[in-house]
Amino acid sequence: MPFVTDIVGPQRPVLTWPSLDPGTLRRTSTIDTHPAGAGKSTVDLRARDVVGGHAIDVLGEVRVHAHLTDRVIDDIGSDADDDRLAQLVGSRVGPGFRSTVGRLLPVETERASLLHLLLDDWVGAALVSGYSVQHAAINLGIEEKLPPGVADNMAGICAGFAADASLVPYAKQHNTIPSVHGPIAPPLDLGGLHAVEPLRAHGMRRFRRLDLHPACAASADFDAHFRDSHVDGEGVETIVHEYTVAGTVDTSTRTITAVTANVQVLPWQECPGAIGSAARVRGMTLAELRGRIRTEFVGTSTCTHLNDTLRAIGDLDALFDLRAR
Repeated sequence: MPFVTDIVGPQRPVLTWPSLDPGTLRRTSTIDTHPAGAGKSTVDLRARDVVGGHAIDVLGEVRVHAHLTDRVIDDIGSDADDDRLAQLVGSRVGPGFRSTVGRLLPVETERASLLHLLLDDWVGAALVSGYSVQHAAINLGIEEKLPPGVADNMAGICAGFAADASLVPYAKQHNTIPSVHGPIAPPLDLGGLHAVEPLRAHGMRRFRRLDLHPACAASADFDAHFRDSHVDGEGVETIVHEYTVAGTVDTSTRTITAVTANVQVLPWQECPGAIGSAARVRGMTLAELRGRIRTEFVGTSTCTHLNDTLRAIGDLDALFDLRAR
């Protein structure tokens, strides 16, 4: 089926970044996925912690590279020659992968490290990378139909997949998931981001930025930016999903006291219905965010990509620890 236009969600891409002011801690990450033919893909995962000042001071940096077949890891390594990553060979980057990471790399999970962020966020990035395959298939006129019965059982996953959402009856009628063209992606601020390579044709990027601002009295403000983007065969980068989140943390208890989430770009008109779920993290400690959101934020009042963005805010714990040191 062609790309749809009548049930598209908001398209308000982020145009500029906040400046990296002195004393602000910034964590950025990118997961770039490039198809390599016959179900194979190469993945480049990078993350960095910095602090603002007269010059950017790099506090930590990680880069992981991997090769997958049908989302199963064939090969994985890092610039730091981390032998522990070899334990992940043979693991499927999908359901259960986060539990595997927690079991095999418990210290990284406990520390909310850069490596943990990349491995944890890889599941969502791998899922969304299917957009690239669908996009290419539509342009080539070879899009495959859903297996029998799939469209009848997809309702209930999230706000965009609610039983009465536009996507579900479309999928039932046409036996395929509709696809949209997102807005052109404004360039990321490379001055505040770790080094990245340009996305190649049909590549996808999952990007995150998390800023912890200097504490004021007993609280500290934070803001976050999340974007999934895709590059087509002509080299044009467009946005698939994009959220921004801002809030405040009590510095003594590391509890979220205020949070506001904003929809920038989402594929379906019903997707923004999940935005109110962000308020449910108020009163949660940073340490419990990832676990509670995974178990409590389910169903059509939520959004998978917003959930992952809220979970990643738990990494403020690591930034607070960096500031203390």
